[in-house]
Amino acid sequence: MIWQYMVEHQQRIMTLVLQHFMLFAVSMAFTLLFGMVISIYAGREKALQVGETILSITAAAQAVPSVAVVALVFLFIGIGATPAIVALVIYSLVPIVFNATSGLLSVDSKIIEAARGTGYTDRQILWKIKIPIATPVIMAGIRSAATINIGTATVAAVIGGGGLGDLIFTGIKLNRDHIIIIGAVLTSLIAIIIDTLFFYLEKRVTPRGLQVKR
Repeated sequence: MIWQYMVEHQQRIMTLVLQHFMLFAVSMAFTLLFGMVISIYAGREKALQVGETILSITAAAQAVPSVAVVALVFLFIGIGATPAIVALVIYSLVPIVFNATSGLLSVDSKIIEAARGTGYTDRQILWKIKIPIATPVIMAGIRSAATINIGTATVAAVIGGGGLGDLIFTGIKLNRDHIIIIGAVLTSLIAIIIDTLFFYLEKRVTPRGLQVKR
């Protein structure tokens, strides 16, 4: 029954897969941009109190259900792909900001002082020392955010975001388990593929001495 449905509705399924991927790609791009800007600002030595406050907020925000975020965006913005992307950006920001900020703040102050003593500017310390050292933690946050994003995108279908969530909710409405399974499996496959790609990216961008053997 699953295979038959996929054959009969392959065009619609492919359209939903592409919609789902586009929701992920666009929202993840904005999430990375905003997340790193916030983290770099919060990770400065001169803004330790700000950084600690942001860490506390993001730690608490991880307990907020994705449905609540989607519902709030629906109330203030409405329905469609744009509100869905906004909801995904907001929800995916948490792990990136938490990991990146904590990673930047955890860099040994002695290393920073030594770099400053050799004439490094704040910008050079950030890009040549702090970010490379914090890369494993930052990438862990990005991988977590990507997985969360893909899963939350299915919930965003309730506000007209499209994607594989449409398939899952169609199965629920029609009480067709095979449709739900197709949507869930395809979503899981996308998450696995994206996580694998980010894993190899992490290995490439992480300094060799900081790589963790797996």
